[in-house]
Amino acid sequence: MKKLNGSLYSIGHGARSIDEFINLLMVYDIEFVVDVRSRPRSKFNPQFNQLELKKSLGLSGIRYVFMGEGLGGLPKDPSCYDYRGHVDYSVLRDKDFFREGVGRLVTANEKKIRIACMCSEIDACDCHRSKLIGEALLVQNISMLHITKQGGIESQEDVIKRVINKGGGDLFSDGDVLLKSRKSYK
Repeated sequence: MKKLNGSLYSIGHGARSIDEFINLLMVYDIEFVVDVRSRPRSKFNPQFNQLELKKSLGLSGIRYVFMGEGLGGLPKDPSCYDYRGHVDYSVLRDKDFFREGVGRLVTANEKKIRIACMCSEIDACDCHRSKLIGEALLVQNISMLHITKQGGIESQEDVIKRVINKGGGDLFSDGDVLLKSRKSYK
């Protein structure tokens, strides 16, 4: 697999074994896993519960950082939800806690620290790490590199093209909405 010059990656744990997960991180020389899950546990894959994951990563020389309170897709702040109970990314992205979290990622990128933002969904197309975090980074001229199910890399731009082509769900049902939201991040 080709190593790229970027330093901000994303990865979903899905149903991977912990060994497969760590091996992929090592392929891309990841130094830190930034857990962006709002609730750092997995009912079906306990190897990705916060304490177990932190221990396994540590044994492999990879540091664990929990940032789900600022960058998680299910914030505690009730004002981030619409009348149906769905997270409104246009509200969430303007919250100070989210902006501070993105700021930390930007700083890591500037320092060339190799991190992987981790969530549960194995496909970045289905996760807030592309639709929310990756988009916030893109307006900062940082293209998050998403580690795929097969272990390859997909750019932020290519993931969002797939999101738009799939219909994108509630937030991105119209590609123009996504493109307009990029401009309003600034």
